[in-house]
Amino acid sequence: MDAFKINEINTGSTFAAPLFLDPHFLLLDANIPISENLKKALIEWGFKEVLSDSEVKEKKEPSSQMPKSKPSVDMSSFETVDLDAVLSDDEEKPQKDNTGILINKRFADVIEKALTEIEKTQDSDIESRISISTEVYNAFKEYISKIYTRFVTHRELKIGLLSEAIIKICDFMKSYKKYLLQINPVPTEVVDKNYLVNHSLRATLYALTIGQNLRMQTTQLVELGVASLLHEIGQTRLPPQLYLTTRRLLPNERAMLATHTVIGFNILKENNFPISIQMGVLEHHERENGKGYPRGRVGNQISLYGKILAVVCSFEAISAPRLYKEMRSTHEAMIEMLKNADKQYDDIVIKALVQSISLYPIGGYVFLANGKVAKVVDVNGRDPRLPIVQILGERDENGFPRTLQTNSDKFKIIRALNKNEIQGVLKTFKK
Repeated sequence: MDAFKINEINTGSTFAAPLFLDPHFLLLDANIPISENLKKALIEWGFKEVLSDSEVKEKKEPSSQMPKSKPSVDMSSFETVDLDAVLSDDEEKPQKDNTGILINKRFADVIEKALTEIEKTQDSDIESRISISTEVYNAFKEYISKIYTRFVTHRELKIGLLSEAIIKICDFMKSYKKYLLQINPVPTEVVDKNYLVNHSLRATLYALTIGQNLRMQTTQLVELGVASLLHEIGQTRLPPQLYLTTRRLLPNERAMLATHTVIGFNILKENNFPISIQMGVLEHHERENGKGYPRGRVGNQISLYGKILAVVCSFEAISAPRLYKEMRSTHEAMIEMLKNADKQYDDIVIKALVQSISLYPIGGYVFLANGKVAKVVDVNGRDPRLPIVQILGERDENGFPRTLQTNSDKFKIIRALNKNEIQGVLKTFKK
């Protein structure tokens, strides 16, 4: 892609191909004019260039050359027009921008359709339910992407619309979260596309799962979900190189990146979000031992949403691929969280995480004592060490994947599979 200096692009100009802030963050679709407000906002936020695969198409300005001759017009042949009457007509008024409402409606429609379809399936038809849940997962990811993009381009964040979306995803998760949690991030997708969107998506699903385990009221779940969805919004005002780099950050760069919690807090404050959501975003990097940031809070000084976001952020970061590190299994991530080195995290929140997705988390793969390989598909409410699994390559009498409860005998879990083993097993069973 070619780089174009923002201050050299004329207002109203377009590009024949999509316009990016960096190789990963979509700014505008093709053929959408660049407004003066957008240019000012980008420059204010420190961006100097944008990227595109096409040349800029300048806006055609009216010709300054006077016509050689001007035909005379008999004005008496025209009716007198009441300008005020014309402007008062609804069709001539500037149309209200209802893009945010349309984004929410499209997402709500996907949820409603998915709920209708999934309720028609049998409990044992896991494959169909995962397929339907994948559509919801992808729709939620697209929704978050549009929310972030709209904030960057229009500075628009509306608590009412975001709350509606969280209520919809909560409705689906009440009965079907175990299918959403089985959908694992694709390494190339997470790295090559938008880190902020994928991280926010996974963190929100984990946070709501913990919130439901803690039996939070609907209003609390909505606030927690909104805080999770927006906890990295402050990074949109920082250079993308800070969080998309493949190298170790310098001390001054780490300090700059750490400001995203305060920036996010101020963004939500400016947009009149509830203080509880503001504090969750501000405190998602605080630690129980006082070694977090931005204020070095300890224990009960940290809000509940901040405590939950601290756990899910770290868990997601360990188990998802990044440009600067290899992807690790969710089981490895869970073991690291359970160790709770230096007492960084709230014990109750970690316990809720384990109870919600098990010691061998939903979506992971395990090796059993009988020599079989299985995928973890649900938790065991009585013992998080013994989840429910689906045996790969085996079907029951009804033709559905064979599903069983692990135990301490022949269906005992020996260990979790590592990344390379999982890739090999999946290739084998796809043949």
